[in-house]
Amino acid sequence: MTLSGLASWAAALRLDDVTPDARTALEDVLANLLAVTAGGHGTPAMRRLVDVWDPAPGPCTLVGVPAAGVTVEAAAWLNSAAAVRTELDDGNRFAAGHPAALSLFGVLAQAEATGASGSKLLEALVVAYEVSARIGRATTLAADVHTHGTLGAPGTAAGCAVLADAGADVVERAVRTALGGLVATSWTPVLAGSDVRDTWAGTGAVAGLAAARVARAGWAAPGTGMPPAVGDLGPEQLVPVGTDLLLAHGYLKQHAACAYTHAPADAALAVRERLAAAGRDLDDVTSITVATAPAGARLAARRWSTPHGAHFSTPFAVASALVHGDVAPHRSDPLRAPAVYGVADRVELETVEPGDPGTRPARVRLTLDDGTVLEAAVDHPAGDRDLTPFDAADRRRLLTQALAAGASRVTADDVADVVRSLADAPRCDEPLARLRPRPTTRRNHP
Repeated sequence: MTLSGLASWAAALRLDDVTPDARTALEDVLANLLAVTAGGHGTPAMRRLVDVWDPAPGPCTLVGVPAAGVTVEAAAWLNSAAAVRTELDDGNRFAAGHPAALSLFGVLAQAEATGASGSKLLEALVVAYEVSARIGRATTLAADVHTHGTLGAPGTAAGCAVLADAGADVVERAVRTALGGLVATSWTPVLAGSDVRDTWAGTGAVAGLAAARVARAGWAAPGTGMPPAVGDLGPEQLVPVGTDLLLAHGYLKQHAACAYTHAPADAALAVRERLAAAGRDLDDVTSITVATAPAGARLAARRWSTPHGAHFSTPFAVASALVHGDVAPHRSDPLRAPAVYGVADRVELETVEPGDPGTRPARVRLTLDDGTVLEAAVDHPAGDRDLTPFDAADRRRLLTQALAAGASRVTADDVADVVRSLADAPRCDEPLARLRPRPTTRRNHP
C-alpha cells in the first residue's frame, strides 16, 4: 500500500466498517485518553500553563478543566500536552509511539468546533489513529529522533480532512503536507527530564490541523517522504489496511513511566511479593540486577530532578515498585525522590534480547545479605491487548488512577458515559461538554 492507498481507505471509511473488536478498542483508547488528559490538566504544571496561556473563549473543551470553552488551536495544543504529562497515555508497540495522544486531540477540537456528529467524529478518530500508527510502523527514524510531536501530525491531518468530508486526494495532500513539515525532535532533552517533550505533542497537533486546512485550500503537497533529519518512510511498508486495524493491537499503561520501564516494574512487583513472603525487606538486599530489553536498559539514570527525569529512568520504576508497590504518578515528584534514591542506586542494568519480535521481557534479581537470591521475570509488560490484556475491572481501575493523578473532578463514570454516548450523538460537542466540570465558587462568610 502507498500513501495514496491509505488516503483512499481513510476517505471511504464508515463506522460500520470497523469490526466489533476494533470498536471496543477505540472505546478503551478514547476513555483512557480522556481520563489521562483530565488527570494531566489537574497537575500543578498544567494548571500553571493554562493560567499563563489564558486561552481565548471558543467552542472546544479542555478536558477536566472548569472553563466555558476555548479555541480550536488552544484545545488541540493544551489537551495534547496534558495527555502526555503523567506518562499514563496508551501506546502501540507496532507504531513507534503513542498514536492516540499525538493525533486525536486536533480531531476532537475540530469536531467540536464544527458540530460534527458523534459517529463522524469516531470515524475521523479511527482514521487519525490508524494513519499515525501505520506511518509510524513504516518509518525508520533517524538516530536520536523521538516520536513525540513527529508522527502524530499526519494522523491529525488525515482525521481533520475526513471530518470535512474531503475526498481521497485531499486526505493524501493533507498527510503529505504534514509529513513534509515534520520536525526532528530529540531524545536528548527527554533523557535529561526536560518538560519540552510535552510541548512537542501540542505542536504536532496544531501542525496537523494546519496541514488539513492547507490541503483543503488546494495548496500543493510536498514530495512523497519526510525530512531526512526525521527518518525514512517506506510506503510499501504501510500494508493494506483491510479490517485488521492497528488500533486493536495497542497497550494500556498501569505505571506512570515510559513504556520501556514497564516490564522491569512488573517483575519488581512480583519479586517484592517474594521478598515479603520470605520475611525479608529491602534493608536485607545487597544488590539489584535488572535485565531488560535494550530500550529499557538505555534508561539508566539513578538520579532525577524532574518528574520526566523519573519517568524515563528504569532504576526509578524498579525502585518505586520495590519501595511502594506501585509506580503511581505522584511517585515521580522530585520532593519524594529521596525515598527511592537509595534503592535506585543499587540497580544494575543488563540487556536481554527479546525472544519474540516486539516483546519487552525483563527479569529482576535480588541478592540478600546471606547470599539468598530472589528473582522474577516477565515476558512482556501487562496491558498489551494481544499478549497481556487487562480485564474490564483493570481498565476501570486505570481510568480512576489516571483521573486521580490530578485530583480531577471528572469521574470514571463521566468518561465512560461520554464515550458510550458518542456514536448516537447528533452533535459530538454536547457529550464532550460534560467533561468540563462546573467552576467551584467561594462563599463569603461574615
